[in-house]
Amino acid sequence: MGKVIAIANQKGGVGKTTTSINLGAALASLGKKILLIDLDEQANATIGLGFSRELVDMSSFELLTEKQGIEDLIYKTNDKFLDLVPASIKLSNLANELSNKENKELILTKAIEAIKNDYDFVLFDCPPSLGIMIDNALFAADSVIIPVECEYFAYDALTQMVNKINQVQILKKRHHRSLTIEGVLLTKLDNRNLFGYKIVDKVRALFPTKTFQTIISLSSHLQEAPLHGKSVLKTAYHSRASKQFRDLAKEILKEE
Repeated sequence: MGKVIAIANQKGGVGKTTTSINLGAALASLGKKILLIDLDEQANATIGLGFSRELVDMSSFELLTEKQGIEDLIYKTNDKFLDLVPASIKLSNLANELSNKENKELILTKAIEAIKNDYDFVLFDCPPSLGIMIDNALFAADSVIIPVECEYFAYDALTQMVNKINQVQILKKRHHRSLTIEGVLLTKLDNRNLFGYKIVDKVRALFPTKTFQTIISLSSHLQEAPLHGKSVLKTAYHSRASKQFRDLAKEILKEE
């Protein structure tokens, strides 16, 4: 059965989508079969893998409103081992759609059961919020990767995300299910800025056993890759950014 990982942080701009796309591609490059589910109404993961959000007929919105089964929502990407369930702007109405629904935080858990055996990893690209979408993602996930930009406000927001995870852990125990922190991923490190390294030290002091050794640096290659609708492994395989995501994938597989 595949492992389900939510890539989540309520702080925006910390590299969740970049991590989702490129970690998915890196795991796929190692022969793992990956399904990336885009849960963000901005649909940046969808765009970053070469799809136009305006041309997507059915998306994760249909999945979460139970209008369509997941098997009918899976798109093939330009990577043999990386599939996608795209997002759309309709997700902005999800809270209203589910307002009167019972057990609404468990919809995604049930929705992915049909395909969990078909993939080695299912990744959720989560929106920057602590609302119903995050509840669904954390209840459905086995573990969480928390990307944290190497700057102070991102570090400060980390405790809120951990508190949310702790709340869900307590609730999941009642269903005899667990949720762990896969790791805190330090992102957007500017190697020329000493302050970034101070944040690295602070995060590692806070989570000494849960911070990935791999750090994702600021990179023009990472910024450019979505323009081509591909991962950085496809556009600049020998770049530092590509190597860092491949190292991250190996680090995750080592823990399996």
